[in-house]
Amino acid sequence: MAGLGRRPALLALAAALLLGCAGRVLLRSGVSVPHGAELGALARAALALGGPWLVCAWAVGAMTGSWRVPAFALALGVGAWYALTVVGSGGRAVAYALPVGVAWAVVALGAGAAFGVAGARRNAAVLAGALAGEALLLAGEWTGRAAQAVLTLELAVAGAVLLVFGRRRWWIALPVAIVFALAEGSVRDTLRLAGWMGP
Repeated sequence: MAGLGRRPALLALAAALLLGCAGRVLLRSGVSVPHGAELGALARAALALGGPWLVCAWAVGAMTGSWRVPAFALALGVGAWYALTVVGSGGRAVAYALPVGVAWAVVALGAGAAFGVAGARRNAAVLAGALAGEALLLAGEWTGRAAQAVLTLELAVAGAVLLVFGRRRWWIALPVAIVFALAEGSVRDTLRLAGWMGP
């Protein structure tokens, strides 16, 4: 964390805890609510997206003007996610979580840095394009009403981000969506070969 001030470091830590811990706890919670199965399916689909992590990196970059802080936040969030995976399994998931967690942390460092730069430059069209690219990529892979609802929402958020914040550079969103969909598809396939068991 050398080079980070106290406030950016605390912001990175808060973002990491939100991404890595809150999501994992939500998945593990056995809270009984009306329509619990449907809400659980929606939560699982939303937590399997990269979109919330990218939004976080973009926002942290916009707040700090730095690419280092969001990169650190995303990598730390991945560490927290897989640490809770190990804890939740009573230690039995170490052989899975360690290599997969390290691989995702490397991806998170790169994604956090890239979207941190976009946030620092207030380039919302990059964020909108990435969200749209992910939604379109996964729409061809994920099935089920909950997954499709979450992907439709992600696509709507991409449109809203572009409309509200990215109108001046709207044309950037289309090539970013294409490149991001191809890149995310390759990353997911590569990590599956490394043992990742995500959707």
